[in-house]
Amino acid sequence: MTRLAAIFAFFLFSAFSCSKEEEAAVEPLEKFPAYIVDVEAPETAVVGSTLPIKVFFQVNNSCGEFNRFEADTKDKTTHIQVYPHYREGPCLMALFTREVVYEFKPTEPGTYTFRFTPKYSDQEIVKTIVVGETGD
Repeated sequence: MTRLAAIFAFFLFSAFSCSKEEEAAVEPLEKFPAYIVDVEAPETAVVGSTLPIKVFFQVNNSCGEFNRFEADTKDKTTHIQVYPHYREGPCLMALFTREVVYEFKPTEPGTYTFRFTPKYSDQEIVKTIVVGETGD
């Protein structure tokens, strides 16, 4: 009787186990932009100077690191997202904040706006930089 129950349990387990097709449906974390926590940017600049804009973003474990920026510029407004990369291997499962520098080099004077996407769209981080001809 226990042998029959074991065979039945084996078939039941086999029928409801995950297939390779279901496993492939999971999207990799790298496909999604990171949650931007904070941004530090200067308020003024001079044409031709390179400005460092510090971006602080969260990764989902200790293996997370910066991969790339994705920037979309229209006129003098730039929408920026950060995409992380996750290394293979053992990782500490906790949220970590990483820092990366986005470099901006204005070619003409004006007011430039940078929009950074956080986790929730109503918490968008906006930084404005006024660029002049000279440092006066």
